[in-house]
Amino acid sequence: MKTHVHTYDPGKLEEEAVQWHVRLQGGAATSDDWMAFTRWLETDPAYNAAYDAVVRIWDVAGELAEPACLSDGKKTSTKNIIAFPFHRLPSAVRARPIVFGGGFGTAIAATLLVLAAPVFLSSQSASYSTGIGEQRTITLADGTTVMLNTNTDISIHYGKNIRQVNMKKGEAFFTVHHDQSRPFTVAVNDLKVTDVGTRFDIRNDLGRTQVSVTEGIVDIGLVMANGEPRSVMPKPVRLTAGDQAVYRIGHDLETHTFDVEQLTAWKQGQLVFENDNLATVTAELNRYFDRPVILADADLGNLRFSGVLQIHDQKRALRDLTAFFSLKTKETSSSVLLLHNNES
Repeated sequence: MKTHVHTYDPGKLEEEAVQWHVRLQGGAATSDDWMAFTRWLETDPAYNAAYDAVVRIWDVAGELAEPACLSDGKKTSTKNIIAFPFHRLPSAVRARPIVFGGGFGTAIAATLLVLAAPVFLSSQSASYSTGIGEQRTITLADGTTVMLNTNTDISIHYGKNIRQVNMKKGEAFFTVHHDQSRPFTVAVNDLKVTDVGTRFDIRNDLGRTQVSVTEGIVDIGLVMANGEPRSVMPKPVRLTAGDQAVYRIGHDLETHTFDVEQLTAWKQGQLVFENDNLATVTAELNRYFDRPVILADADLGNLRFSGVLQIHDQKRALRDLTAFFSLKTKETSSSVLLLHNNES
């Protein structure tokens, strides 16, 4: 039997290892990036060894065990943490040392400058949040990405046998890297949402939780606040792509289908409405802006609107909205009033 010998350019391999390191830890890596990275690693053992060398050097160069501290000894906020893939460290430690040329050392130094941010171990916990109108994407140690929408607050705990997110408020879109040995769960408003290899959106506000699956499967059950199952609870609900479950405290889960593009439009900085009343439209807009839009007259709330509004520019959104209805706005120090054109 012939044995295939893979040939490669050591210089190019060193450069690619650094490039992968930067891409995956830059905070915007997608699931496709991680799949491509896996294929790259599997090309030849030398590729895996090259990347492990980057991990070892990073291990030596950074203060990895603890978050960075300020001069007064206080830990920095975890707001800008990049989750490093520490599940790869055991193989890095066991890996056979590799000697790279001086150019590689320079490249590693450049990498460390780019990635100069606090880091947490995969067995530790971290919290993330966004303010009103803010959005951000975080990449976790296993390649899972979480895109946080406006005014969202979550905490993450990764352990040897667990990957859990606690969602206090807001909305997040999850693209989960499946790992059967460590289920990925989200605890939110008495719900336990378990991933089965999935992309899904969770929104939690005003005592109402909405779980929407855009790809794959999730299982949903009810739990007590301490994480223990209820003694009496409905059967778990399984959602597949296009399914949505809505839960209100004290009520059963309601399931139905939804429009994926409409629901996830916020990821592109838009809100899509289809024959929604103006009260609903302004309530949605107010999630994204510090100064709320207030309807000056109750009858305005019954007007129906279909269209697309921007969520990163309040003036533009209001300009489009007032033009549609022939209304006008009046700004105050704390809000924006929406009025009929004939009102002063």
